[in-house]
Order: sequence, then structure tokens, then C-alpha cells
Amino acid sequence: MMQEPNEPWTQDKEYTKYTLWFIYACIIYSIIGFSWGALMGGIPTFRHFVNSGIPGHRIVLGHTHINLLGWVEMAIFGAVYYLIPRLVRRSIYSLRLVKIHFWMHNLGLLGVVVFFSSAGLIGIFIDDDGESVASRFMSLAGIFGSVVLLANIIWGYNIYRTCNGWNRPK
Repeated sequence: MMQEPNEPWTQDKEYTKYTLWFIYACIIYSIIGFSWGALMGGIPTFRHFVNSGIPGHRIVLGHTHINLLGWVEMAIFGAVYYLIPRLVRRSIYSLRLVKIHFWMHNLGLLGVVVFFSSAGLIGIFIDDDGESVASRFMSLAGIFGSVVLLANIIWGYNIYRTCNGWNRPK
């Protein structure tokens, strides 16, 4: 398939780089998430722990978020960033917002996963006042989750602005 020279996305190497970074992140998060799931299911002691109560449930939350926000969402973002400019035949509204989205989403996701997992591990290692400490970690997971939400709102805005008025003459 030949690309026309006036297709704006063919000239923007930085945009292509970030679109691919979303796909690379998707691959990395999927390997982490799938490995984590295999460990939880394959090691009897770990399986018993994650099935035995609130601390184990928090470990599962870390696993599900790395899969959903890492593997699934990053794949969707990469695909949409690739498809939308071709569909509406115009460049992305803001490359700066693509970059902000990428870094905010990754930072937020890593914070969510680290603090969910930490809250779960506290249930193993801290008997006295463990729940009080774990609740602080859960609050931090919520703050980082808000960073992910904001990143996703930025993504939606950027895509909307790219698509808005696609059928009007330039």
C-alpha cells in the first residue's frame, strides 16, 4: 500500500515513536501481568495467600490493574493513536498531549500497582497496626489512580480535538 506524500502522520517521527512506545509498554506490561498471574496460580502458597482475605485481594488488585491499565489500555491507546489520524486524514491535535498522556499514564499505573501490592504485603509482614498502614497505601493507590484517570481524560480530549470537524474542508 503506497502512502501519499501529503499524509501528515508519515512525516512526524516523534508521533510514530510515541505510538510505538504505547505498543512496547503494552508488551512489557502483558509479560509482567501474565507472569504474575502464573505465579499466583502456580505456586500453592501464593495461591492460598491471594485467596485468603483482604491482603491477598490487594495483591490481586495490583495484578488486575497491571493487566487492564498496562496491557489492555496501552494496546488500545497505541491502536487509536495509529488509526485516528488515518481515519480523519489529519495529524493528531497535539503531540505534546500524547507525550503527557504516555508519561502520566505510566507513572500513575506504576504507583497504583506498587501501592496496591505494598498494602497487600503489609498484611503478611506487619501484625500490629498493619491495617492502618495498609489503608494509607490504599489511599496512595487512589491518588495514583486519579493520575491515570487524568491521563485518560487528556487522551480523550486529544482524540476528540483530532476528530472534531474531520469532514470540513481544510
